[in-house]
Amino acid sequence: MPKLVFRYLVAVLCISTCQIFIPAYSRAVEPYESAYQEARKAFYRFKDDKEKQKFRHNWQFVAKAFESVANKYPDSPRAPDALYTAGRLYYDLYAVSRLEEDLRSATTCFRTLVEKYSQNYLADDAQLYIALQSVEYVKNTRLARKELAYLIEHFPKGDITPKATRMLEDLGGPPEPEEPISSMKAIETKPKPSSSESEQALLERVKHWSNPDYTRIVLYTRTKITYKSGQLPKDDANGLPARLYIDLLDTELGSDLTDSLSIRDSIVKRVRMAKRQGGFIRVVVEMDQDRSHRIFPMDDPARVVLDVVAKEDKKAETIGIKPVVKKPVSTKRKAEEIKKKSHPGASLSMLAGLRVKRIVIDPGHGGNDTGAIGPTGLLEKDVVLDIGRKLKKIIMENMKVQVTLTRNKDVFLELEERTAIANKLNADLFVSIHNNAHINRKYYGVETFYLDLTDDKYSIKLAARENATSEKTISDLDKILADLALKSHVDDSIALSGYVQKGMVGTLRRKHKDIKDLGLKPALFYVLIGARMPSILVEASFISNYNEEKRLRTSAYRQELAKGIYHGIKNFIQERNEILGME
Repeated sequence: MPKLVFRYLVAVLCISTCQIFIPAYSRAVEPYESAYQEARKAFYRFKDDKEKQKFRHNWQFVAKAFESVANKYPDSPRAPDALYTAGRLYYDLYAVSRLEEDLRSATTCFRTLVEKYSQNYLADDAQLYIALQSVEYVKNTRLARKELAYLIEHFPKGDITPKATRMLEDLGGPPEPEEPISSMKAIETKPKPSSSESEQALLERVKHWSNPDYTRIVLYTRTKITYKSGQLPKDDANGLPARLYIDLLDTELGSDLTDSLSIRDSIVKRVRMAKRQGGFIRVVVEMDQDRSHRIFPMDDPARVVLDVVAKEDKKAETIGIKPVVKKPVSTKRKAEEIKKKSHPGASLSMLAGLRVKRIVIDPGHGGNDTGAIGPTGLLEKDVVLDIGRKLKKIIMENMKVQVTLTRNKDVFLELEERTAIANKLNADLFVSIHNNAHINRKYYGVETFYLDLTDDKYSIKLAARENATSEKTISDLDKILADLALKSHVDDSIALSGYVQKGMVGTLRRKHKDIKDLGLKPALFYVLIGARMPSILVEASFISNYNEEKRLRTSAYRQELAKGIYHGIKNFIQERNEILGME
């Protein structure tokens, strides 16, 4: 009898438990969320299958799955995400198919997102793609100016606005007053709220890159946030590893993120994320032991970058140099320093006897980031990719070194990802290739930059442009980045800059006597931050200048630019090897 009573009580408890938890689970997983997750699964299956990507109907199948979510659940929070992803799929498909139907489908998705969900954080991104198609595919700069002006007016606080402002400047500025601001139908669209007003800060994604003695972790947040960080030692008594933590204040955890990310390289074991009382997200990085690290913010899009290294720079330890924070040096004094250091000399990496075995070439911009736009519509992203490919070929044919391109096709890479690729590969040199631009189309010439602090207004303005951020942001980062800049092989980078600049000018002047030598200069370029090797950024002619844009359109001129950069790299390595007694 007691057994029967016990079984009865267990049965009642089970039924009660089911009644409590089953409805709660049903409420937790809404129909729109299930549909959206199914579409995401289809997307990742498609993304990981190169064979599927060869057929148009596979692209359409995934895009329509997302469109279905937006059409069936238009009031759900997933509708904007679904529309944006569908639009991106159609847009990327058009780049392959060149069928007008695909471009129209992309425009419809993006336009619907902008019109119906103007308060969503993806609305400005969608509007940028509407403008991009006018620049890249339709080749209608007048229409592109309208669309960009619309973006800047209606989304002044958007993270994409600096990029749109740069593009509009390249295209000749806002449309004439008598023209309508946008080619859209008249609609009431409220400005996108700023992060300080109503947009919730959100940790949306986490990415990482690593090699045996280096790990870079990037925390992407929806808006600019405030953070605090600290380090906790290994606690054997409680079985806890050495940890770093970053508290993202007033931030929510994205619904697509898991609470743990396994890395398991030789430095970092995993990254844990959790919401804590007080409205902040704590990100904990578990390590094998206490490690040196650097944390710094980047903007547009907002993110926090964490670099963890196995040891501090061995080269600095070898000769007992301790980096110190320094202030920006005046332009005149900087010029004198550059002149003294524009040859290999006895730099730290040379004293360590390091041979150049791998070079990473970084063609700037790509994908939805066109870079600068020439007066007749030439896109920087296309020019520098071609120069990068040519440079790689020349180096591979003439030198016994490995060469890697950060991108070998028209894809977008975050600036911090480009440096992380070089660090991950243990590259010995990093060369980022760009075309310059200025609102004054008379500006022309070639120049080369390395990472360092500066008070030069021109360098600050150019860095802001290439970083797609504001000049104020560059100034605000001075104090944060001073230590990073000093630890970035400055002497070697100056030397490499000098050789590359001389190589470009010398090579180009053989056929073009009017080439202007703008010299080498310091600047705070995001793409060079955290590089663990000599690194430079080349501005290979002004695409905004009519004459130089005309030259950049030709394969011959791009080949000459590539040859010039190659000669600079070769001469840098040769003199370096001679000083070190290497063959």
